[in-house]
Amino acid sequence: MVVYADMIFLLNGTIDFLLLWLTAGIRKQPAKIWRLLFAAGLGGAYSMLHLWPQFALAFFFPVKILISLVMVWMAYGFHHPLAYFRNLGVFYLVCFVAGGAMIAFHYVMTGDSQVAGGIFFTRTAEGWGSPVSWALILFGFPLVWLYTKLSLGSLKENQRVQQYLTQVRIHLAQHQKECTGLVDTGNQLRDPITRTPVMIVELESLKEWFPEELKQMLLQHDWEEGWSRLPADWMRRIRVVPYRAAGKNNEMMIAIKPDYVEILQEEDWHKVEKILIGIDVGRLSSDGTYQAIIHPSCYALEPKEGREKIVGGV
Repeated sequence: MVVYADMIFLLNGTIDFLLLWLTAGIRKQPAKIWRLLFAAGLGGAYSMLHLWPQFALAFFFPVKILISLVMVWMAYGFHHPLAYFRNLGVFYLVCFVAGGAMIAFHYVMTGDSQVAGGIFFTRTAEGWGSPVSWALILFGFPLVWLYTKLSLGSLKENQRVQQYLTQVRIHLAQHQKECTGLVDTGNQLRDPITRTPVMIVELESLKEWFPEELKQMLLQHDWEEGWSRLPADWMRRIRVVPYRAAGKNNEMMIAIKPDYVEILQEEDWHKVEKILIGIDVGRLSSDGTYQAIIHPSCYALEPKEGREKIVGGV
């Protein structure tokens, strides 16, 4: 077998450059091309050391970490320790996701992973490297780059959403239901007469409590005939609340008057008595992250020591 050092340098250096460039794009970190090229050149040169047995110590784990530290420093500089370690963390994540996907694709296409000592290398009789390796860089990497960027962007968005999620307990008669709610400052839905705030909950979360007549009324939007078929005890709990959604006007929502609702905030459950539960027959979250949208007036925003245990809509 003939191993070409120049092709190992070029192939691994190109991959390192693309990974560093992807890291800069995800972090929105300004980076000069020449710095990325120098850092990638270090990675390519390091990959060639595998060819000489006398450099075997260079592939111990601490040395690999040291090389990655230097590469990130060369690519983005060291302006602040926090910014540096954020760049380093994203670089590692990109290497695991994008680099692993590329090597896996190469293995599927060729049946040979061509990885030794943590270094990706190519071999061929012609001396220009494996055609699959270069096709992987030219065509495969843009797809992996796009997938990684979208996936990490989605992860960042989910992290932003997580800080507005909390647990909710709904109490109605002898029933109690706990679900996850999203505190939405854009939700200003109130009963127009009593000004009671409305918390929106998916029908799926509460339908086991509801009589069949009420479920049919909700699913068929039968406000007139359905009302007359409701059990008497449920008629006292039901309100019809007008609302306006994007692209729709003069919509009506069925709301239920619970006994009370509890909302978790900083490990304390806060009781909300003046509240309505608006029933949404669809899905509030496409991935099921939350099942309720909490009215902001029901969520205490003051410092913990200044809150009261019972929170009411104003």
